[in-house]
Amino acid sequence: MLVYRILTIGYFCFCLSAHADDNKPLPAASTDEQSLLFNELPSVFSASRHEQPITKAPASVDIINAEQIKHYGWRTVSAMLGSLPGFISTYDRAYSHSGVRGFAPPGDYNTRILVLIDGHRVNENLQDYAGLGQDFLVDVENIERVEVVRGPASALYGSSALFAVVNVITQRGRDLQGVRVSGSGASYNTYQGQISHGKKFTNGLETFLSASHYNSDGHENLTFPGQGSVHGMDSEEVDRLHGKLAWEDFTLSGSWMGRKKYLPTGTTGTTFGDPTTHYHDRRAYADLNYHHNFTGDWEVTGRAFWDNYEFDDDLPYQLSATKRVINKDAWREQWFGSELLVSHTFFDTHRLTLGSEFRRNYQQLMANNDVNPYVLYANNNQPSNIAGIYLQDEWTILPNLSLQAGGRYDHYDSFGGTLNPRLGLIYEPLDGSTLKLLYGTAFRAPNAFETVYTCCEGSTPWIGNSSLKPEKIETYEIVWEQRLNQHFDLRVSPYYNRLTNLINLTVSPDSIRQFKNQGNAEAHGLETQLKGRYENIEGRLSHTYQQSRIGGYDTAPNAPQHMIKLNVSAPLWQNKLFASLEVQYVSSRATPIGTRITGYSTTNLTLFSRRWLQGLELSGGVYNLFNEHYVDPASPPLLPDVIAQDGRNLRIRMSYEF
Repeated sequence: MLVYRILTIGYFCFCLSAHADDNKPLPAASTDEQSLLFNELPSVFSASRHEQPITKAPASVDIINAEQIKHYGWRTVSAMLGSLPGFISTYDRAYSHSGVRGFAPPGDYNTRILVLIDGHRVNENLQDYAGLGQDFLVDVENIERVEVVRGPASALYGSSALFAVVNVITQRGRDLQGVRVSGSGASYNTYQGQISHGKKFTNGLETFLSASHYNSDGHENLTFPGQGSVHGMDSEEVDRLHGKLAWEDFTLSGSWMGRKKYLPTGTTGTTFGDPTTHYHDRRAYADLNYHHNFTGDWEVTGRAFWDNYEFDDDLPYQLSATKRVINKDAWREQWFGSELLVSHTFFDTHRLTLGSEFRRNYQQLMANNDVNPYVLYANNNQPSNIAGIYLQDEWTILPNLSLQAGGRYDHYDSFGGTLNPRLGLIYEPLDGSTLKLLYGTAFRAPNAFETVYTCCEGSTPWIGNSSLKPEKIETYEIVWEQRLNQHFDLRVSPYYNRLTNLINLTVSPDSIRQFKNQGNAEAHGLETQLKGRYENIEGRLSHTYQQSRIGGYDTAPNAPQHMIKLNVSAPLWQNKLFASLEVQYVSSRATPIGTRITGYSTTNLTLFSRRWLQGLELSGGVYNLFNEHYVDPASPPLLPDVIAQDGRNLRIRMSYEF
């Protein structure tokens, strides 16, 4: 059935585009926009911390640009990642989660993916959490492109860069050069409004400022097997503010996000169905970046930054028929730091990059208390320091053969030091053929919640574990990239990953909860992707095969053996109206308790139009077109074992620039 849907709808889009009037010349601006969508972007920054052709990058790389985001109607970064080979995106009605290459255990808040905004680290410093859903720091409309670099990257970035680095590059003033007002309405009484202003002045000053508000009632009625039904408890409200100010070699940027999400699932120990149960996240950062190319091929980049994260919740407990208690978590964290990077090419064949980073976590507060009567259960605060230094050499041995070798040493107050190398041999035997042999290690440092958090003496005590060691991954990968002809590119990537010192939550016979290094994991797989371009039609088809084993589980949870993904975008009329199709198939998965979830396929169809009026863009999307009923594994401490996902739903969006 899945293959039939892919072939039938793909053929339909192709036939419509073949009859479109593509012979009329496009205006210059339209031609530039189409080149972004239909021509392969030639370079990537995040793989080596400088611009380089994708074929030279020591990794398997995908790039999603602003035009693709519009055409496919993606509403979150998690949805974008979920369209790529090797990634699986899930939603537990609290947070969006993205797993990579067979490792996506429920309860992991994207801690093993390093997320960046314009090179600034997003993962916070209490749980390494990185929001990828509506809790992302930047509106999707303000994203210029997303660079996705697979594989271990601690040799350049330090902790959390185990499976991938996702660098979200935002728009500049010159990309807008005016005012943009946009709004959208969607199923479940969902609305979003945004206003942005960007401009590059004749004196070189460049500004960008954007503000938005999002509100959704969510599902009116939800039923969870074994728990019951809830009504009107799926609502979500998000506010965002994002800005940039650039002058010559300096760029000052920052974002703020506030999100309140009610929990229809409830959490362990709370009263299921209580309408006051909710999470409240606030995240902010400010970043000052300096970049200059000096004479003699010297390149210097410096960065100073400040970050803040706050989390609160309301967790109601019905202790008896007449006694109800509200328990609250109050987490507060602030940190600042700096980075310095110097790069120079020696003897025309060696590009050396030397860098350093320092972070001071000056507030890491984790408190817990009952409200009425007031009882304090936890008040943990342990500031810490992190320092790292790294060196990378890109050696051009022959015009078609290069070796990239480097490593980084990081030191943490909690556990000491860790060294992580990376090697990449890149060979181009023929024009259009690239073979990459890759090896690397990476780590995730035990976070403050795992090492420090101590709470709740009595019924469910938590004890921090200061002796935790970092999780480590060792990866072997081959990437073969082949240009088949002027229209098609093929990429094949077999890989093997081995993780050691996995940090898992344990519960002792006397109910003491503590994180421990317990068990290892390994995964191997094969990712295959075919990309095509013909005139103004573009598409990609991928298949992922993976096998995973994780210590402590009979079957690796949330790790489908097969994933098939298709994306096709084609013009329907004069390059003013586009139809874009996305189909995903995910095979059966296991839940954390070992039960099996049946496989599913979803289909999204989006229409996107521009230039009916100058500056006006319109889009409409039907998501889960065939109303597939499917579930995702739940994330502890949420109560159900599985979470039902959205059926068929709609969204319309309008944007006007002037």
